[in-house]
This record gives sequence, C-alpha cells and structure tokens, in this order.
Amino acid sequence: MENRFKFKKSLIALLIILLALITFNIFVSVSMSVYADTPNSTNVLADLQKDPNFKVSDYLDKADDYSIQVIQIAESTAKELLIYTYQPCQRTCYLLATCVNMSLSEDVQGTKLYDLEFLSCEGVFCKYKVKDVVVADNEYRYYNITSIYRAWNEDLDDPSGNDNIFNEVAFEVGKLYKASTVDGKVTYTHEFVETIEIVNPYVDFLRYSNGFWLASGACDSHYIAFDTNKQIDKLMEASISYEYRTAHSQVGMNEGISYGPIQKPEPKKIIETDKGQTIDYGNPWFTKKFEWDRIQSVEKFKETENLKPETEKNLEGTKWVLRFYETSFNTFWDGMGGYTDYIEVTNVTILRLKFITNGRLYDLGAVSNKITGDNIPGGGEKDTFDPFRWLKDLVEKLGIPVWA
Repeated sequence: MENRFKFKKSLIALLIILLALITFNIFVSVSMSVYADTPNSTNVLADLQKDPNFKVSDYLDKADDYSIQVIQIAESTAKELLIYTYQPCQRTCYLLATCVNMSLSEDVQGTKLYDLEFLSCEGVFCKYKVKDVVVADNEYRYYNITSIYRAWNEDLDDPSGNDNIFNEVAFEVGKLYKASTVDGKVTYTHEFVETIEIVNPYVDFLRYSNGFWLASGACDSHYIAFDTNKQIDKLMEASISYEYRTAHSQVGMNEGISYGPIQKPEPKKIIETDKGQTIDYGNPWFTKKFEWDRIQSVEKFKETENLKPETEKNLEGTKWVLRFYETSFNTFWDGMGGYTDYIEVTNVTILRLKFITNGRLYDLGAVSNKITGDNIPGGGEKDTFDPFRWLKDLVEKLGIPVWA
C-alpha cells in the first residue's frame, strides 16, 4: 500500500513538471535527421526531401495565410548558412523574406538583423542564404532565430493607424538551432525559445532648440514607444536596430531634397541607467543642461516633455519609451532662399528586451515590425525661460548654493 502511494506521488510530481515545461516555455530539444553540407545551388524541395522525416503533405496551401515560417536550416559546402521556409500563400501570393533577427550564440545578447538572399522556391517552400554569415569551424554552432521579416504589403497587412509607416512585418520564429560536428558528421537539433512581441509601436522624435554644445541649430531626439504581449515590471535593457541618411532640403531657386547614402549602424544597446544627449540652452558660457533617461515609462515621458496633442494621442496604448538616437537640425538662409540639413531615421525595430516580471529576470528576442515615422517633430522641451537663469548658473559654477 505504501509503495503504491509513493508511486502515485511520483506520477503526480512528474505531471506537474511536464505541465511547467509547457506553461513556462522551458527549452525542449528536438532531434532532426537533416542534410548537412548542402550546396546553395540545389532546389529547395530536393534539399528538404533529404530528411526522411519531412512530408510535403504536412504543409498545406493556405491562400489567406501571409506568414513566413522557418522550418529548417543547413550549412552549405561553401560555409554559408541556409534557411528554409514554409510560406502558406506562396502559390497564389508570391512573397519573399527580407531578413532575420538572429544571434550566433545560445542567448540573444548579440542578436542583430541579417539580410536574406533568395535562392529557390517551389510550391509553398523557399530557400534563402543568410548574408554576412560564415559558418564557424567550432565543434558546436548556434543560430538563435527570434523572427523573420518580409516587406509590408498594403493589400495584405494592416496600416499603422497613425503617422508611421510600416516598412517590414516580423513573424515569430523562436528557435535555437544547434549544429554539431562529431567525427566529421554534421547533425542538427533545435529548441523552442521564448520571445516577446512588440505591440502598438510608435516612432517619433522631439526637437530641442539650441541643440548641441557650442553648435548652432537644434537637436532631434528619436524614440520608439510601445507595449508588449507580456507584463514588464522593470525594463532594464533593450537593443534597437535602425537606419539613417543625411537630408538636404533646399527652398528658393533650387527647391528639392537630396539624400546621402543609407547607413546601417550596429544595433544600439541601451540600459536603464543611460542618459540621453545633454542639451544646452542659450549662451554657451552660462547654460542649463537638459538630460533624459534612455528608458522611460510613457507616464514619465509625458510629464517631462512638451508633447503635441496628436503625439499624446499616438502614445495611447503604449507603456514604454526607448530614446535611442540624437541628430542635428540646422536651417540657413541667404538672399536666394535657404536650406535645411537634418538626419532622416528609418526602419526602426526592437531586437531584444531584458526585464524583470514577478521577480524573474527575462532576456528575450523581440518580434517587432520595422517602422518609419514622419519628419515632423512631436514636441520639444518644456518652456524653461528664466531671466535670471544665467546668474543662477554662474553662482552654481562658483559653488554658491542656488536659490529656488
């Protein structure tokens, strides 16, 4: 009787553990019989059918499903990383993936965007090469894929609902692939990993007059506001990808806008203690500096900034603000007209978030569309005019206590 009772207790404990694995998305390793050392020139379906567990019948045509799903990877004979996708609507609506949010390690700390090169398509299956990835000679190689992107399509996808433009749509992957070379033979496994979805994103910037130290013009502070599909008690870190280009807007005789080449910097990593660019007001010798937190709640953001009414409306449904980049804005006038030089920021997307919820620390890849805001500032600094500010600054610099 006692042994039977112990057996029941053990069985209940096992069921609880299995339920926890499902509920909390703890990694479950799945072995795969796959095709190593695949040339990138072969047909996508021919590659997939090298796996005896692969069945075409498992992947149905769905004319109204516009998603892109990563179903397999392979390392080519030329040390290239290949990605294979299932695209349910491909027979009736031809779509191509553009890039992946991926880390080349077990965690997502170094995750970044890698562009994809289309190689082959047959039916609902596509094959891509990941650009700028060379397969390492390590015994174990990791490919932690958070999401895959494709171009936004006005006939298929919902618009932003505000003054933003969706450039690309992100689809969750949430898989950590591990390639192993043992005795010259390559095998693969994958684990499902947890991700976080970015909800109601809004990209904008604020403009501050007398922007940078000892420089003319203004400072534009670029940010992205958002919510997520998971609760966040404390947001600690974020990684953001964006592009930018210089813009020269001419008015008068030679009216028009000319642009410099598009720049794609490395992802911007910010932490909760980071401060934004110091802004100077007025006389450079007696100034009042303005700073902001890189990571802010929307409530604090609204309290500390002078926002336009339409900006406040666009922030509805968001909880966090990431302020990731500062640029200059300069206007010049002459007898023939004038011109403005500024920086245009585009394709903003959040790659990862590190946060605490219910006392537990998470560091997750983020599923986030690429977004571009309009070129109109959503506000600026609050009115801080004080006719005696220069005197207060002077006595403060001299170490004399400043009155309120």
